[in-house]
Amino acid sequence: MLEKWGRKWGVDAGGPTGGKYGLYLLVAAVCLGLLALLWPPADNQSLPESPLPVSQTGGIYQARTALVDDLERVLSLVEGAGAVQVSITLSSDGMRSYACNTKTERRVTQEADSMGGDREVTEENQSSDLAISGGDALLVEDRAPEVVGVLVVAEGAADYLIKERLTDATTVLLNVSPHQVRVETRKGAAGQ
Repeated sequence: MLEKWGRKWGVDAGGPTGGKYGLYLLVAAVCLGLLALLWPPADNQSLPESPLPVSQTGGIYQARTALVDDLERVLSLVEGAGAVQVSITLSSDGMRSYACNTKTERRVTQEADSMGGDREVTEENQSSDLAISGGDALLVEDRAPEVVGVLVVAEGAADYLIKERLTDATTVLLNVSPHQVRVETRKGAAGQ
């Protein structure tokens, strides 16, 4: 069969192609070419699992700890407050908004049939990809977590004036309402 195919295409046994072996080489080359076309390409470039950068802050725990430390340091400076401990409740981990490249494609097709009927078909496709800058997702907005409640425990909180000062300082520092702040006297404090 291979010889018939070779004669059909003008390859003879004594020709310049090397005869029967030349024909085999030609068939092998064609097969290798087809195999190379059908073989899936190797993906040497590994894609990152997540395009979003890992948070450098460590989430809600570190945000709360930083707020607590700052608030304890500042409130302990209030005259008469004494030793101060603070506990803060946050509503969430905050919010991060990333830029997106959005592409919208709209196609309207109007058709009329032989019976006089009209039909309009509207096709809309929208795709959105995360905008990347320098290998990281492009951050548009980064909101801090919202404070929903604060408990301040201070040695000097037995005095109503000190309690009011600590409440005012906390509401100003954290931009919360006074009803979200509770100031209590520390156990074992003088005047209890």
